[in-house]
Amino acid sequence: MTDASAVFVEYRVRWKTSGLRPGAFRGMHAGSGDLMRTSVPLREHSDPRRLDLRATLRDPFGGLWVREFEQNSALKVVVLADVSASMAYVGRYDKLEQLRRVAVALAQTAWRNGDAFGFYAASDAPHSALMLPARINRGAGDWIARRLARFTPSGGSARGLLKVIPHLPHRRALVFLVSDFHWPENDLRDMLHALAHHAVVPIVLRDPAEVDTVRRRGIAVLRDLESGERRFVWLRPRLVEALRTARTRGEERLRQICRNAGCAPFFVRGRFDPALLTRHFMEMPA
Repeated sequence: MTDASAVFVEYRVRWKTSGLRPGAFRGMHAGSGDLMRTSVPLREHSDPRRLDLRATLRDPFGGLWVREFEQNSALKVVVLADVSASMAYVGRYDKLEQLRRVAVALAQTAWRNGDAFGFYAASDAPHSALMLPARINRGAGDWIARRLARFTPSGGSARGLLKVIPHLPHRRALVFLVSDFHWPENDLRDMLHALAHHAVVPIVLRDPAEVDTVRRRGIAVLRDLESGERRFVWLRPRLVEALRTARTRGEERLRQICRNAGCAPFFVRGRFDPALLTRHFMEMPA
């Protein structure tokens, strides 16, 4: 029975899944699906209920042919979460709370679809208390919500996620990489390269308060989100324009690195809206 309060994301993939468990996505194996693959001799698929009369009549040797259908298969869905110090930022919204909303929505969707779901989190190193191997798990969303409620992000980077990758499924999975991506470019390239075997959706968490300073004048306090270091600055017009330019170039550079890796980032600018993530999938080329 589905929880009435559950929130879902209609994700999709562009490849045929190789899993044997029936599910909602096109698979590579023959089975009891609705989409016909081909016609085969009866001896290869002994189900006379699927007799293909046209193929049988065309056979010059009088053999019996049956229709073979494509089995819809389940996916494996994994969330990789950055829980470094910058993810503790609370502006207009709480970044860790937005991470929780994303992960719980994906966990609930995976359960509804019959997909396996996994969750891993790391900062400088993986956090064993936030590791959930990919499997069919009705309680995954509740588990994530409870664990993140007691967790405080820390650490100066998210490079620990690289050490999590060997724990991911060996077969191709749908991987959501959730972070604010205040990363060095080389770290992002290394991560996407290590995940090249999988289909990756980077989810970029950005809070409106992070960029409010570029609309102000006068004295402001700028804080490094990873180290916590604070610096007093005078927001003169030239500096304001430089901050705006740096922000725009940073986001475009992030998009470019993702494009080069064959994926497209989804930006969460404030509160996570699952309908917008669904639209992101619908707008992806088939």
